Amino acid sequence: MVTTDDIIKVMKDAGIARGKCESLDPDKPLADQGLDSYDRMSLLFEVEQNFNVELPTDIAKDLKTLNDLVNHLNAKA
Repeated sequence: MVTTDDIIKVMKDAGIARGKCESLDPDKPLADQGLDSYDRMSLLFEVEQNFNVELPTDIAKDLKTLNDLVNHLNAKA
């Protein structure tokens, strides 16, 4: 089971959104919390690599919060 802490660890390890990871609200859209489109694309790439999943564009565009991403990954498990 994937948790928001797992996603935040991936972000930290990859250097995504430095300094913002610790204060992210899992229910708020990442864009509203200062992550730009590059950060978001980097996060999705790292999640694909770390969790051995594929996130097609039509699905990825709907994953706006950390909880959206966690719920999607856990539904795939």
